[in-house]
Parts: sequence; structure tokens; C-alpha cells
Amino acid sequence: MSFDTVDLLTGNNFQVTWDLGRRCNYDCTYCPVTRHDNFSPHATLDELKSNVNFLFEYIDTYFQHRTFKEVSISFTGGEPTVNPNFIPFAKYLREQYNQRYKDKWYASFSLTTNGAMGESIAQSVLDNFEYCTLSYHAEADEKMKQRIKRRMLQFQKHTKSGFQFKVNVMFHAQYFNECKDICDWLTEQGIKFVPRLIGEEADSKPSFAHVYNDEQIDWMKEYWGLNAPRKEGKQLGASIGRPCCGAREMCLSNDTESKKSTFVDFRDFKGWHCSVNWFFLHLEQQTDQVFHHQTCQARFDGTRGAIGKISEGYKIVEDLKQKLLTKTMPTIVCPKQTCSCGLCAPKSKHKEKYLQTVKSHFDTGVLNV
Repeated sequence: MSFDTVDLLTGNNFQVTWDLGRRCNYDCTYCPVTRHDNFSPHATLDELKSNVNFLFEYIDTYFQHRTFKEVSISFTGGEPTVNPNFIPFAKYLREQYNQRYKDKWYASFSLTTNGAMGESIAQSVLDNFEYCTLSYHAEADEKMKQRIKRRMLQFQKHTKSGFQFKVNVMFHAQYFNECKDICDWLTEQGIKFVPRLIGEEADSKPSFAHVYNDEQIDWMKEYWGLNAPRKEGKQLGASIGRPCCGAREMCLSNDTESKKSTFVDFRDFKGWHCSVNWFFLHLEQQTDQVFHHQTCQARFDGTRGAIGKISEGYKIVEDLKQKLLTKTMPTIVCPKQTCSCGLCAPKSKHKEKYLQTVKSHFDTGVLNV
């Protein structure tokens, strides 16, 4: 199906991702050094606490004009759980939310982890978070993978009492059969999972995107119910599209038809009108940067990059409030050739259809149209 508009049907909460630092206990070959290392200093508890006011005020400002007033604050890295200040900070963040904003809007707290934590840390996660995404990496040694499976079972046990948990299985080209096996095991255990191909595109040297053979691509296409023919050249993950990493359901439409899907087989949204800033925020603790979104990094001026510093977050909030007050809020026009995470943000190739689509999500009267 050829579509020119994407609308978000489920999970339309505001998504905050907070990268607490590069430090990680893994060294996956497909993860660039800009995303992980084993030596960066941990952010201190005071450093983390100093950014809470900005985060909450930014969310609150958007929520004054947003229909669905629910935010998911998710920690990522690196590996967040290796920071000894992680759990104390999570408790502090929840305390501040409960004291200041609980009566205004709803916040849930989540974690993206490689799962290589001990049982006691896992219990602390269960005690302090509503949601956890565990990314399964086949390059880990066998002893570690057995430990991770125990964490999966530990988390899954608590889903009966409301804890939400899923696994992103990172399909490694050299360990493809193992990844299929882990999906079978997850199915047997009743654990939700999303199979993900490694690497979105080959836009760096050396490329961190895996090349898959025809049999592997066919397996993934069959899983997602795709009928598109194979593309010529290297079989990268981008060749068949991408699932929503949050398993959110979207409506893909054109003037004559529409369909619901959690998978998008078209990812070239460059030049489309996009609401990513109304649905996402990303904080990079180690670099002191704020982005509308972690991967697309789209800005209002048509370029990519940070929108400011976390330590100067008050400037970002003041600018945002002024744009909303004067009804001069810009609409992002996608500057990136290939969309990765964030493809679920409502968007359209046509301005008029974009405005029609997003009016159910936020007050379009504040836009500079």
C-alpha cells in the first residue's frame, strides 16, 4: 500500500528518553562508540537531580496544549543500571512528580536495559518502574545469556500484577538461528517481544548495519506479513522497513484507503510534515544536550542537532512558552532521509492532511500556519 499520512492509534503518550551516560557492561560490535564505552564517569546523583525542574516544566508546557496528558519517562544508555545512582535517582524523580505534578498529568517510569543485572537490582526495577524493555543481544557469552533469561522470567512473573515487560530481540546476522530460538522460547513463556534487525542503514564507515541473506530477510518478512519483493543489492534492515519499537499501532492512509499496522515498509519521510516534537524528547546526560528525538534529531529550522543544553533548559522552556503564547509554533519538516524510531509520530506528506491528522492530538491553533 502506498500511503501519504501516518496517524498514531495506540500509545499516544509523550515519550521521554533519558540517556544517563555511555557507560555499559556490553561491547556489542554493532553499537558505535558514540553510544557506549566502559570508562565514562557515572553521572552523580546531584547532577541528575539538577535537571528535573527543566524536564517537568517542559512536559507541563506541552501538556497545556496536548489532548492526551500522559508521559512515559524512560531511561537508556549505555546501560543505566550500572550507574550506582540510578535507583536512588529514580526514587527521587518519582517523589518530585508525586509532590508537584501528579494531580495535573500522569507519568509512568520505564527502563531500557540489556538485562545483565543481578536479581536484587531487578527487584528494585520492579519496585520503582511500571515498564521495562529488555534488549536481547546474541553476542553476549552463554553464561550471561542464561542470567538474562532468568531476568526475563523474573520480570514476566510480575506482569500478572500490572508490571509491563517486553523484549526487543536484536536479530544478529551471524546468530540468526539463535535469535529465532529465543523468539520461540519467549513465545512459550508468554513474554511479549519484537524482532528487530540490527542497523537501519549503512550510512557510516565502518557500517554498523548488518547484511542479511535472502533466507533471513524472508523469515522477517513472513513474521511481519510482508509481501514486498526483495530489493536489489545488500539486504539491510531498511530494505523491508521497520516495526515500531514500542509496538504502537498506526494508521497508514492515502485518499482512498487505510490500514492499521505496527510495521512500516516505507521510511523515506524527508520533506514530510511531522509532529515528533509533540510526542518525543531526548536528554543526553553525558553531552549535556537536548533533542526533540534521539535518532532523527529534527529541529524547527530544517536541520538536525540539539535544541539546547540540559544545564540551560530554562532557555528551551522560555522559547517554547513564547512560541505557544504567540501562536507561532513551527511544524517540523523532516530533514532526514530515513526515519528510524519516531516513525510512529503523526506525519503527512501534505500540510493540509497533516493539520487534519494532528488536530485530535493537540491544539493546532498554536501553530504558525
